[in-house]
Parts: sequence; structure tokens; C-alpha cells
Amino acid sequence: MDNYSPMERSSGGIGLRPVSASDLAWMAEMASNIELIGPHNWAGERPVEEIEAELKESLDANGLATSSGGTLVVVLEDGTPIGDVSWRTERWGPSVRSRCPTIGVALLPEFRGRGMGTVAQRLLVDHLFVNDPELHRVQSDTATDNIAEQRALQKVGFVREGVVRDAEFRDGGFHDHTLYSVLRSEWEQWQR
Repeated sequence: MDNYSPMERSSGGIGLRPVSASDLAWMAEMASNIELIGPHNWAGERPVEEIEAELKESLDANGLATSSGGTLVVVLEDGTPIGDVSWRTERWGPSVRSRCPTIGVALLPEFRGRGMGTVAQRLLVDHLFVNDPELHRVQSDTATDNIAEQRALQKVGFVREGVVRDAEFRDGGFHDHTLYSVLRSEWEQWQR
């Protein structure tokens, strides 16, 4: 991942920046609290200290980024962190060119429903395509009952591809997800 100033990648008063050590406490608190993270991003009860230790272990010089994925902090123009965007790399076949980042977003409750998640995900798609000229596809999936996220993905330019049955175990049961993607050629049209 490249280094850039907090608002170098920004739009509509929202920017992305690498994770710093000072972010770990609030990120762990957010991840450990269903009211803060939201029901669709809730991974179950875990101690804040355990989550923070895992985050700290994965923090490198560029924030939370590895060859298989990463995390960037979503910030307001004044630098206030309001959530994060992340990606994990999937592979649709044996070829390296078949790799495809799957993105997601988590915002604090007071910043949801205001279009900020849409902007943050658009910035992340830009970041991924700009920093990897070989990348052909970015995808996202969300629970079929997460209508707000489905609308946000469509506003970003993602195309609905279909339903992935029983994809996520949450709340004691399996839930279907809806799969979306955007191709480089579609993203390049946005740039015009």
C-alpha cells in the first residue's frame, strides 16, 4: 500500500488514511460492541483487549495491510475517524490475474445513512485500481437483508451478480449474501 496524507484520497468531506497505532483502541472498541459496529459487521462477543492485540499484531509501517488484504481509516476533513474500509483478496482461479479484492465498510452509527459509506467505498475502489494496474475486478458481498449497503454499492457503480447461499454464519444461523462487482473497464468510465 502506498503512503499518502489523510485527505489525499478524499471526496465529499470524507477521506481515507492508513491505520496508526493511535487508532487501535477505538477500532477494537467498535469491533467489540454490536451497537457501534452494527448487526451486519458483528462477529460475536470478544474482549476488547483481544481484538486490540490482534490489530496491533497486524499493524505494519503502512497501517493494517498485508498481501491478502488491508484496512484504511475513514476520516472527516478535520481528521476525525468515523470508521474503516477494508478488503480481503479472493481468487477465482489458479492464475494470479484471477485475484479479486472483496471490500467492506464499517462506520460509527452517527455517520450511517448519510452517504458517507458510499463515498468511502468509492474511494477504496479508486485506491485499489490506481495502486494495482493489473487488477481487473473488485467485488463486495453483503447480507441479503442489508438493503442500505446494497443501495450504497449500486450508487458506487457495482453490478449485482447474484445470491451466495448460506455464506455467513451470524446470530446462530447461516445467512445468504448478495454478490456485487465492478470491473476495471467500468471504473475507467467513471474517470471520464
